[in-house]
Amino acid sequence: MTRKIAFFDFDDTLVDCQSITILWKFAIKKQPYLIIYLFVQLLIGIIKYIFTFNFSHIKTSMVSLLKFLSEEDLKFFANNILNPKYFYRDGIKELEKFGDDYLKFLVSASPLNYMKYFKEILSFDYIIATELDENFKIKSKNNSGHQKVLNINKYLDESNIKIDYENSYCYTDNYKADRFMANLVANKFLINSKLKVSGFNNLYWKETLR
Repeated sequence: MTRKIAFFDFDDTLVDCQSITILWKFAIKKQPYLIIYLFVQLLIGIIKYIFTFNFSHIKTSMVSLLKFLSEEDLKFFANNILNPKYFYRDGIKELEKFGDDYLKFLVSASPLNYMKYFKEILSFDYIIATELDENFKIKSKNNSGHQKVLNINKYLDESNIKIDYENSYCYTDNYKADRFMANLVANKFLINSKLKVSGFNNLYWKETLR
């Protein structure tokens, strides 16, 4: 069946931050010694990246703090730290424009471990984010760039859904990373970007819900 779809990126699109950075601040406030752990893990990740040019080493280093946080911590982080403080007011208004005739996808490179809670908080139909294994290592690939399209298509194929191209939308702050996802739809929006790209409309969201 053909459905109208709205795709939203998360970091620097719906929220005015990199959520993993805010998670680190949250974790360090709870457990101050983690600042040493962060420094060591990032150093290891950067050294591995220098030799391999594989960004997943840095990403793995950054998400490794999740082993120190409980499920309740992550739920609290999503519900009470990121929400509503960091959300763009206009971004929420834009999301609320899409009624039940739309499928709403939140597609992020951030870890699914806390992104999953935004399905209920923001009434998304699907959350597609970076999946980690039981050791908090990236399960397959970081959900970024072309990988987002592969993961979206997997969901769509499993549900026997085709995108209504002309009536579907995509919102992102990052043209370079998300141009592949944006090409799935006719209506493309760059959020707070200095770039002017043919086929994209620019939106400027400044005021948050702080």
